[in-house]
Amino acid sequence: MRRYCLSSVFLSFMISGHAYPMLAQQSDASISPSLSLPAKGGTTAVGLALTLAGSPRFALRASGQVALKRTDAVTPGVTRWLPPWTADADAVFALAGRPLGSRNRTAASYGFLGMGRSAVDTANIRLVKKNWSYGVGTLVPLGGAADLFAEWRWRTSKLVLPTARPKPPRSKELRFGMSFHLGPRE
Repeated sequence: MRRYCLSSVFLSFMISGHAYPMLAQQSDASISPSLSLPAKGGTTAVGLALTLAGSPRFALRASGQVALKRTDAVTPGVTRWLPPWTADADAVFALAGRPLGSRNRTAASYGFLGMGRSAVDTANIRLVKKNWSYGVGTLVPLGGAADLFAEWRWRTSKLVLPTARPKPPRSKELRFGMSFHLGPRE
C-alpha cells in the first residue's frame, strides 16, 4: 500500500511540474465540475473533467463521473463497494465560435468524440463495459476565468456512424456545469 501511495505522489508531482510551461505557451487548462442526467431513467451522476487546450479550436479532455445513488436491485448477501461510475477521454473540437483557449473565448458550440469505461462494483464482482461516445455542446463564457456549458452525449458499445444499420444500443445523457480556467489571464 505504501509503494502505491508513493508512486501516486511522485506521478502527481511529475504532472504538476509540467503545468506551468504548458500555461506559458498560451495553452489552456480547465477543471469542470458537472451534473449528468440520463435521458431514459437511470440515476443522476456528478463528475469532474480536466481539459487541456492547445488552441481555440482543439482540446483533449478526461472526465469521470459517479452516480449519486444506486438504482440497481440489492441482492441479499452482496455488499456494494462503489456506486456505478464512468470515465471518458475525449477529443474536443470547435464547431462555431472560440470555445477553447486561454484568451478571447466567445459563446460557441463544440463537438467531441471519445472512448470510455463504465462499471458497477460489488464486493464480489466488477462489471466493466467499454464504450464509445460522441456529442455536441455549447459554452458561454462568464468573464475570463469561468464558463457555463451544456452538452448532449450519446454512448454506444461500438464505434459506428449514427446512420449505421443495425444500430448498436445507444444511451443518451445531458451534462451541464461550469469550467474554471487555470493559470494567468491577460
